[in-house]
Amino acid sequence: MLKARYYSTSELAKKTGTSRQVISAIINENWKEKRISQSTYDRITKEMHDIGFVPNRTAISLKKNKKDRIGLLCHGPLYSHTSTALEKLNHYFLGSQKSVEIHMSNEGELCKAIKDMMGNRVDSLIIILSPMLPNFGESDLRDKSLAPFIRAVPHFFYNFPFDVHSKDVEKDLLACGSHLIGFSRPDAYTPFLQNLLKKNRLKLLIDDKIYSLLEKCRQTKELCEGLDQVITYPNPQGGKLNENPFLMGQNLARDLLPKIKDSKSDFIVTFSDGIAQGVAHYLDEHGISVPSKIKILGFDKIDSIDFLKFPISTIEVPVDKMIDKLIELIEKPSKNNFEHICPTKLHLE
Repeated sequence: MLKARYYSTSELAKKTGTSRQVISAIINENWKEKRISQSTYDRITKEMHDIGFVPNRTAISLKKNKKDRIGLLCHGPLYSHTSTALEKLNHYFLGSQKSVEIHMSNEGELCKAIKDMMGNRVDSLIIILSPMLPNFGESDLRDKSLAPFIRAVPHFFYNFPFDVHSKDVEKDLLACGSHLIGFSRPDAYTPFLQNLLKKNRLKLLIDDKIYSLLEKCRQTKELCEGLDQVITYPNPQGGKLNENPFLMGQNLARDLLPKIKDSKSDFIVTFSDGIAQGVAHYLDEHGISVPSKIKILGFDKIDSIDFLKFPISTIEVPVDKMIDKLIELIEKPSKNNFEHICPTKLHLE
């Protein structure tokens, strides 16, 4: 029985009584041009199959200087719209001739993960940033040791949270030639707050992680100051990265029930559609119907939202626009514009 391992072209040549040049011609599918006979081709390809021979594509790409090897790094836990982005990228990669190397990393591991992919000689990097990271990954993006590595190849930060980090974070990344693709989280809430003021719905119960973002932006801060009442509650996610958002929402509603009854809030603002549905379900079970007695705002606009039991308002993340921009830049990186801010869309119930 053959030992399970990788075989080199030299070993295959020796096994078949041929040369590395013959093996190379068969791997590169130009054996006819090299005048290699059909019988030799059949004999060698049979041997390849029998021993499980797999060509070293990395070495072939380096030799040909082909720039089609992409490093895809998912930094932080996958989330609703980042999972959708991966699905759309999968369709793109399947239709292209590019090879993809996928890595996962968590808080504090960004630089190491990028170095590992650079060690495998990727030609470009896509870093998908998770909104689940503490402070949206700011500590990792501030890491000064990133610069020498990311400068080496075209690279793209997908789902970059504009207007969330201090401006020097964006400035340092742009100085390294980083393409930043994402949306402004504070700006995403501007139409919602304007609508509240217009319709005189002035009492808000809001996730403290969201409220802290709104306070960083002058326009959204001023809009919040125009409301009669803003009550914050602790973000329910915290370090619970693997907890079901729906169950998280139910637990949140249980804790908030006294505040909801006492404050007579017009809207509850939650971190995601999944959490919003959990809140709605719990409130309905306790005699507070959604949206007739209280309205709820989620975030993401998950694909199934139009078929869910409780109608909620939501902010749509521009996944299609961000992915289209990312693919456009992979095919032809821009030399002038490095900030790509895509607009979100408000859906009110």
